[in-house]
Order: sequence, then C-alpha cells, then structure tokens
Amino acid sequence: MSISEELLQIVHEGDGEPTGELLSRKEVIANGLWCRTTNVYVLNSQGQILCHQRSKNKERFPGVWSTHLGGHVTEGESFKMNALKELEEEIGLKIHSFQLIPWRTSKKVHGSLWMRDFLTVYDGDITTLTLQTEEIDHVAWFTAEEILEQIEMNEYNAQSAWLAGTHDFYTDYQCMRAVLTAGLDAGIFSTDFHHLHRWNPPTRASL
Repeated sequence: MSISEELLQIVHEGDGEPTGELLSRKEVIANGLWCRTTNVYVLNSQGQILCHQRSKNKERFPGVWSTHLGGHVTEGESFKMNALKELEEEIGLKIHSFQLIPWRTSKKVHGSLWMRDFLTVYDGDITTLTLQTEEIDHVAWFTAEEILEQIEMNEYNAQSAWLAGTHDFYTDYQCMRAVLTAGLDAGIFSTDFHHLHRWNPPTRASL
C-alpha cells in the first residue's frame, strides 16, 4: 500500500477523539478532514536538537530543515505506537516505549490536525543512523540559539525556511528542557541532565 493509500483515523474537531471513520491519506488531505499526527523531538544531554533536512524529492516542503520527526496516525495505531514507528522508520532509532515522553497534545487549525508531541534522548553517533532516504537527506545537531537564528534569517525565504517547533519554537524548547530534567528526576533517563537546570533562555531581542 502506498503512503497516499494508508488509512487515517478521522477525529472530531472539538476534542480530537476518533469518529470511527477511516479514509485514505489522500482523501483526508484533499478534503481538509481532521486527523491525528505525531511530532517527535530528539535531544541530547547537551540540550541540542536532532534536526533533519527533508528530502528534496518530497512533495511538501522539499529540502526544508525540521526540528521534529513524526507522521499521521494510521488505522489501529495509538499516538505512541505511531511515534515509535516513525522514529525507527525515518532514522533507524529503536527505543523502549518508556523512553518516549508525551508532553503535549494540541490542536492546529491550519492543517486540521490534533497533534501529540513526544520527546526522547539520544547521545549516540548520528553518522550510524539509518536514514529513510525517501524522507530525509541529512541530520545534524543544532542548539536552540542556532535554530532561532535560522528562523529569523530565513523567515521570508521559502526555499530555506525552517519547520521549527509545533507552534512556537521559542516556547516549545523551554517546555522540552523542563521535560528533560523532570524525566531525569523520575528515573526515565540515565544520562546526567542536572546541568540543564542551569540555563538562561535566549531572549528574542538578542537574536
């Protein structure tokens, strides 16, 4: 089955709960129907974000850099099942379910999406990751400051614009830092993140 023929769960606009109806991805997008998606952020113990450049052959946003992985939730999937699947498919990263922390569920009117954001930690060598070449050309670590600079520099250039954050990257990143340190205190992560408590967020005016 091609990606466009995959069956997606149609959800209610008001609360994001499934209606019970399943339609092909192509139909859902063409008709602007409400569905579910996941966004997975991969950070390392230095607080950098694993970003990827979308394949130049992609129909939507070709060659654009993004701060998160993820996809549409398909028939029979939960948000977490989809997020784990997308991590493994897109960059070859297989993790335990408990290592993937859901930290926000939100609604995005533009695109008719109910989204769940997840966070995980990876301190390995990114050159060993197996990229899904139909989806991704490159991966690289970026600091929050570098991403904010790229957003500002490329705001009016569609060719080099960034898909940064789910809503507002500046706010999103501060939330993720809090999730990281909470995950450490809860024993979810073994990596030492205590230094991440000591951080002064960049101000928008300083960029």
